[in-house]
Amino acid sequence: MKFLVRAAGVACVFVAASAGSEERLAEHYDTVTFDESLSLTQVVENAFQKYPQSALIAAFEEEAGALERRSASWVAGYPSVYLQWIDDRAIDDRGQIEIQTGYQIPFWMWGQRAASKHVAQEAKQSADLFAQALKHEVAGLVRDALWNLKLLENRYELARQIHDVAGQLTAVVQRRVELGDLARADLLMAESDELEKKTILAQAEAELMHGRQAYSNLTRLERAPKSFDEKQSPVAEIAERHPAVAAANAMVERAQAEVEFTRESKQGNQPSFLIGTQHDRGRQGDKFNNSTNLVLQVPIGGETYNAPYVAQANISLTQRIAEREGLMRQLERALHEAIHRLEVDRAALEIAERRKEIAETQLRMSRLAFDTGEIALIDYLKIQSTAQAAIRDAAERAILLQRDTAFYNQVVGVTP
Repeated sequence: MKFLVRAAGVACVFVAASAGSEERLAEHYDTVTFDESLSLTQVVENAFQKYPQSALIAAFEEEAGALERRSASWVAGYPSVYLQWIDDRAIDDRGQIEIQTGYQIPFWMWGQRAASKHVAQEAKQSADLFAQALKHEVAGLVRDALWNLKLLENRYELARQIHDVAGQLTAVVQRRVELGDLARADLLMAESDELEKKTILAQAEAELMHGRQAYSNLTRLERAPKSFDEKQSPVAEIAERHPAVAAANAMVERAQAEVEFTRESKQGNQPSFLIGTQHDRGRQGDKFNNSTNLVLQVPIGGETYNAPYVAQANISLTQRIAEREGLMRQLERALHEAIHRLEVDRAALEIAERRKEIAETQLRMSRLAFDTGEIALIDYLKIQSTAQAAIRDAAERAILLQRDTAFYNQVVGVTP
């Protein structure tokens, strides 16, 4: 009987699950090993490097480099070769010929090159901040996957322990039935309870496999850090240095620079300078007159034609501003939720710990009462079920508090 009391107490203690001790109830099985040498920072970095959207970083950097090379050039567009041939063969046919050649170079308008440099600078800044924001986003996904995995590991381990206790109880009841101490109906009841616990264990195992697969799919790892608890950040507001906010601000600045560059440009009508030669003769047999040909072309006015391009750039700017404002509202709501969740978690954990203490005491007392015949098996199973639920809740509440601490850190912009 003392052995049974000790066995019943096993369900009161949370022990980290290990693959070697797991009884597999299904053929499908995913493995994730908890590694003491692996840190949360390393997992985030690995997931970030292999995250599909990280390919955009190189594209943004390439764009910033191209814009920088454009603004560093003294030429403001495509140079072109100019060639013109005029003769009177089709009409008078006196042998009159005029030939013009030239090399035409577009150049910057006043203030246009400075605006182009500003675009390049903002593009580089936004590319750098986009990388930081994307890494922070990946960190949030890793945090969610890890804490979900820990919750599922905890649920599976407790379900396994409860199933073990149910099996031990069935063996004791069977022995007592054989000795005539209990009726056969009690054995059927114990076996039914054991099967119910086995069903719960099978469900917990399936959910654990899904959690492991989700983690491996995100991180591309089959290892997880054994410890990834976080301390709550002292940051209490959504600051400008938040990676997502900083990236959104950079995109707004980039769009503003594009508006200024578009305003300084005359779309499709860049100033240019042509240097070349002109060769002409009046009639057949005359010598060619050779001269230099210089042409300066400067657009005048054109604001009405350019206005739609500026308006289009302003639309992009307004969209970026709206996206930033939407992000700020979203983060403010998330921060309020995070603060509230932590307050509820702490209060709930305190209550759950007290319920656990009461449940463990009730479980020991009811087991002794069952062993001595003071209560029936059905009453003991009811008390046991209620006690096990309280024990599960206490173990889960402790994990939820840590998970929501990580969620708070994510919301205020802390990247591991």
